[in-house]
Amino acid sequence: MREAFHIPEEDLIQYALGTLKDTQMSQFTAHISLCNECRGQLANFQVELASFAAVQPREELPAGARDRFLARLSSNAAPESKFVQMRNKSKAFNAVRSFQQWLESPVPFRIVSGALAAALLYVGYDDLSHIHQIRQMQPEMARFERQAAALTDLQDFLRGTNTQQVSLHDRPQINKAPEGHAIYSASNGKLVFTASNLPQPPAGKAYELWVLPAAGTSPIPAGVFKPDLEGNAAVIFPQIPPNVVAGGFGVTVEDEAGATKPTLPIVLSGQ
Repeated sequence: MREAFHIPEEDLIQYALGTLKDTQMSQFTAHISLCNECRGQLANFQVELASFAAVQPREELPAGARDRFLARLSSNAAPESKFVQMRNKSKAFNAVRSFQQWLESPVPFRIVSGALAAALLYVGYDDLSHIHQIRQMQPEMARFERQAAALTDLQDFLRGTNTQQVSLHDRPQINKAPEGHAIYSASNGKLVFTASNLPQPPAGKAYELWVLPAAGTSPIPAGVFKPDLEGNAAVIFPQIPPNVVAGGFGVTVEDEAGATKPTLPIVLSGQ
């Protein structure tokens, strides 16, 4: 709803200087909060006062200036309009005096500082919004970088020449028999295993891959997995200690949580 009246300019100046009475300040504050026109005019006055305060030196009014000013008004004004002129001149003088006191107070510095801060905030808003967007994208960018690094690592491993490649088969040879293939590097313990035509394990069970050390020590677990609906599965880069020479590989059926030693029978094996 639009206000039916607006605050006079001289009162807005007094409001900006903070020299109005508390009741007027409260009334004008309520009006300004609802009136866009008065609020905009007040903002213009505040900017002008701040600009003026920034360049004006601080000077005291001469002693007795106010009394001499009022005496001159009393001698020159007509009887009927004397009161009106004195009131207007007094208001003007009080505005000048209030402005002088305002210049000497910390208020101008706060207004100038606020105006400067607002300007800096406005100028930097666009940059800050871009920085915020970039920060929001950082987790996603980091995830893509990790995936790209993992893919590069996998490609380098599969193309390497210092690897051991073994095919694992089900002991009874039948059509579409389950089989697996392992690519293993003993120097760094990296292993990539793929399988196909695997039947689904029983409920609560899963397949587990084992590395069988050539030294005859205990088999090393190399990952628990389940095949998809077409019987395909893969184990990529399980945690295997480096420098373990493999004498062979095997796959057993274990509990879903995995086991520390293989449970017979071995469903797939190869060396």
